[in-house]
Amino acid sequence: MEIIERNEDGVAVFVLSGRVDSSGAVELDDILHRAVAEGKHNMILEMSGVAYMNSAGLRILADVMSANRERGGDLRLVGLNDRVRRVFEIIGFDKFFRVYNTVLEAMEGF
Repeated sequence: MEIIERNEDGVAVFVLSGRVDSSGAVELDDILHRAVAEGKHNMILEMSGVAYMNSAGLRILADVMSANRERGGDLRLVGLNDRVRRVFEIIGFDKFFRVYNTVLEAMEGF
């Protein structure tokens, strides 16, 4: 898994690619929770390059979203492929996460 972080107008944008499996989830957890600890409570995950996400990855996203919202921020998702989007729909995450087609769309309202 590869994670690239950049800052766009005060929003932490993480570009993910690869598989969020057991080892990828550990790396994702470390990076996102470190960002929360650093006060980065507005986040966007650009996930068009993510081919697979396991339950550990989903738990991390839920934890970080909750932490950010408790602090007045949010975690927004961009570019879910059909496979990952279907998993979100099956478990009901599509009702809790804001999902956008582009980073520019996700930036609006931050």
